[in-house]
Amino acid sequence: MTDALDKAADALATASDSAAKASDSVKAETTKAAGTVKAEAAKVADKADAATPETPPPPRSMDEIEAELQATRDRLAGRIDDLTDYVKPANIVERQKAKLKGVFVDEYGGIKPDRVLMAAGIVVAVIGLGLLRRRRRRG
Repeated sequence: MTDALDKAADALATASDSAAKASDSVKAETTKAAGTVKAEAAKVADKADAATPETPPPPRSMDEIEAELQATRDRLAGRIDDLTDYVKPANIVERQKAKLKGVFVDEYGGIKPDRVLMAAGIVVAVIGLGLLRRRRRRG
């Protein structure tokens, strides 16, 4: 009978240890969940604080308003001057020259012979076709 009591006592001790481990696990999970809830509550509180309207800025004086308007006028006048310079015919011609030069000149300033030869061939072909048309009209 003592063997049965010993076995029962061992089983009870094992069950007690399992229950203690489960209790510790539940406490850890509860602590973790409480921390998550606190973090979420803090986020909600921050959003609520951000959603509340701020106090309006104090009214500005006439001098402040006029200074801001003058700064805006100056900025717009500068932009209009930039646009005027951009659309000047001489500046447009210069930009087109630079673009055309970029086709025939590489980044080091050297001439691209293949492109120059292609352009020369096209010019010769156009002149040749013009001469042929003239001869046919005369003849």
